[in-house]
Amino acid sequence: MLNTWINTSSSFKLRLKIQYAFCVLVEEAENVMKFMNETTAQWRNLSVEVRSVRSMLEEVIANWDRYSSTVASLQAWLEDAEKMLKQPEHAKKDFFRHLPHWIQQHTAMNDAGNFLIETCDETISRDLKQQLLLLNGRWRELFMKVKQYARADEFDRMRKEYLDGVATLSTFTDCTNGKFSVPVEVSFLNVKMFVQGLEDIKQKVPVMEAQYKIITRTAQLVTKEVPQEEVNEMLATMTGIKAKLSKTKERCPVLLYEAQQLLSPLEELEKQITYFYESLEKVNEIISALDPEVQPAALFKQNHQDLVAYQENCKKALSLIERNSQDVLKFVASSKVLQHFNPLVLQKKVTEIQVAFQDMVKKTGDWRKNVEANSRLMKKFEESRAELEKVLQIAHGCLEEKGNPEELLRKHTEFFSQLDQRVLNAFLKACDELTDILPEQEQHSLQEAVRKLHKQWKVIRILVSLITIVSKCFIDMNELIVTVPL
Repeated sequence: MLNTWINTSSSFKLRLKIQYAFCVLVEEAENVMKFMNETTAQWRNLSVEVRSVRSMLEEVIANWDRYSSTVASLQAWLEDAEKMLKQPEHAKKDFFRHLPHWIQQHTAMNDAGNFLIETCDETISRDLKQQLLLLNGRWRELFMKVKQYARADEFDRMRKEYLDGVATLSTFTDCTNGKFSVPVEVSFLNVKMFVQGLEDIKQKVPVMEAQYKIITRTAQLVTKEVPQEEVNEMLATMTGIKAKLSKTKERCPVLLYEAQQLLSPLEELEKQITYFYESLEKVNEIISALDPEVQPAALFKQNHQDLVAYQENCKKALSLIERNSQDVLKFVASSKVLQHFNPLVLQKKVTEIQVAFQDMVKKTGDWRKNVEANSRLMKKFEESRAELEKVLQIAHGCLEEKGNPEELLRKHTEFFSQLDQRVLNAFLKACDELTDILPEQEQHSLQEAVRKLHKQWKVIRILVSLITIVSKCFIDMNELIVTVPL
């Protein structure tokens, strides 16, 4: 109808505009324009009224749809609900768990019905009133019997919220109070982890306090729906949690502060221990290297200087470790809140360092004694070799000398008669002693040198024997010449 009116009005306006365009006289054109303006004003007023009617009709239709659907669904549910009244309690509780939804549906039905009663004619309104009276009567009778189930979902939700909150708070308080007394081995890493745990607890305490307040309010609502015995249990539970939470809030800052005081000295102690073992490793590398006699003199001197420096580093580090560890142990022993800190591991570590230092001192002492002994053997070997080489060099010089045979024989006899076997024996003994301390790869060259000198010595001894024989023959010939007359 409204659409037809709009189309008709549009057609009428178009015809007036065409008529106005064909007007010749001014007066005629003014009359057409006046008529158009009056018609437009009337149309505007009528359009507002038509739109108002249209909006009203749309609202009525929407309420009819809402009323029809809610009446149908509510009637079906009421029939099922009235039958459910004869079922066991658990079945009724489960069925009426969604009662809040049907309360909303009942309210929506009444709102839509009341609107229709006000807007429809008397006959329809009377029928609607009668239908609503019947449905509301059935609803009222049923609701009085099952209203206790209306809050079943809400109660279950609150009970679950309460139980979950209690579990969360109990877990937090039990864990935190357990951490406050769990044994902690005194070391930098262990104390650092302990401090981080306490910092985490400290941050969570305000959150848990807020959670406790929420659970307390929930518990107050739950207690209205449960027996007194359960109420007493809930009150006891909340009181216990509050006490534990207060204990956590009180102990955590004090324990955190004192544990933090240990971090810096323990970190420094850890650095000193690392420095000690690094220096000790360098000492062991030096004293376990090849014997200094087979090292270049410059390298041996540098290693010896390094050894002295690393020994001094170990000594200083040990002194700092002993002093700082005593400070840490005294602090732990005097603290009232760190009684669960166990110092045995730290004490054992310090003892191990002390033992390692004493062992290092003994090893370096033995190393020095060995170096000194080896140096003496090397010196003895060099001296005996020099003496033997000197004797051999003189012997070779004598043998290569030219001149009067008689004079040479006399000189050779005099020199070689003084040749002492002990020079060779001293050299061979020094060589044997040096061989015992040399590594296997160095022994071969030494043995070659010994064999060469020994061979030269044997040649000289053979020559000495020949010279002795020649000398004796020479003497015998002289004596024979003297005794035989010419």
